[in-house]
Amino acid sequence: MLLTNLHLAQFRNYKEAELTFGKELNFLVGNNAQGKTNLLEAIFYLCHLSSPRTAEDSDLVMFGSNEALVAGLLQKISGDYELEVTIPVKGKKKATIDGVAQYKLADFQGILICVYFSPDDLKLVKGGPSERRRFMDLEISQVNPYYRYALVQYNKVLQQRNNLLKERKIDIKLLEVFSEQLIETGSLIIERRVAMIKRLNLLSRLLQRRLTDLKENLMLEYTPSFEIKNDLKEDFKKALELSLEEEKQKGYTLIGPHRDDFSMMIDDLDVRSFGSQGQQRTVVLALKLAELEFLRGEAGEYPILLLDDVFSEIDDLRRIKLFEIIKQNKVQTFISTANPKDLEDIISKQRKVFEIKAGQVGVKQDVTFG
Repeated sequence: MLLTNLHLAQFRNYKEAELTFGKELNFLVGNNAQGKTNLLEAIFYLCHLSSPRTAEDSDLVMFGSNEALVAGLLQKISGDYELEVTIPVKGKKKATIDGVAQYKLADFQGILICVYFSPDDLKLVKGGPSERRRFMDLEISQVNPYYRYALVQYNKVLQQRNNLLKERKIDIKLLEVFSEQLIETGSLIIERRVAMIKRLNLLSRLLQRRLTDLKENLMLEYTPSFEIKNDLKEDFKKALELSLEEEKQKGYTLIGPHRDDFSMMIDDLDVRSFGSQGQQRTVVLALKLAELEFLRGEAGEYPILLLDDVFSEIDDLRRIKLFEIIKQNKVQTFISTANPKDLEDIISKQRKVFEIKAGQVGVKQDVTFG
């Protein structure tokens, strides 16, 4: 897929901006705090209707304005799409596809698919399980609307069950109903996550070896909150029954996909505990590149790739390997950098360079840097 055009109005520090992108490499060059990351954030928003940087949509609206606009033109195998989102300071966002209002915002998500990598993604390795659960949920949701729906339903019933567990006198019959619903939706979530991690395990292992000149072997493994022996739903049910007394004491649900995680090992050593900074960065990069292949397999075409300040996170060898992979697969890629010299050894006719300065965008014709 190709994002051919992006239009912004009152978004972050962009009063108005119109960009026409190249098919392969698109570089966003400029000093820090000029708006490079804001452009990538806008593209991400068209994918997920959320920001990777803030939970508050109002943060995206330029100070003094009532609303922001993000719009894009997308080319896919299935056809061309005109996407538009209006983000108000107060009230609900509005999304349209080809001018048609989407009353269910979930119908908008998954039209444009992307993989996003920033320095903050080191939290995938260093952070807690919630970071890795968010990673799995975000990626599967892009290509599986049933998973998105199950996730919403699961979180709803989880909240209801937790509220019930906090009561002094618990209605056991109602608890059984909530538990059944939790098992039904939770099992679907676990099944899809396990399938994803199995696929990513194969892909990221190959990519980790490629990024490190065959020196490192990466292994991913899904770690559920209960032991899965034979039948997932039956094992889930038994685990809930065994944990019930402790759940009553603590007042919340201890078993389910909201407590799950996945591990990352290099040569049988946990990357989180024993990996060097360089290894951790490479693992995250391998995961992100594996995402490209996973999403291509699910969607039938490559997503777009967003790399925010990636050069500060990897050395020259990994940078060269990264561009080999991108060029080989012809993935439309957006890369921000504060150092124009980072582009000197990237030889490609299919590259476009945008110069970003204080929310203003210019196309740089001279791509020879001194």
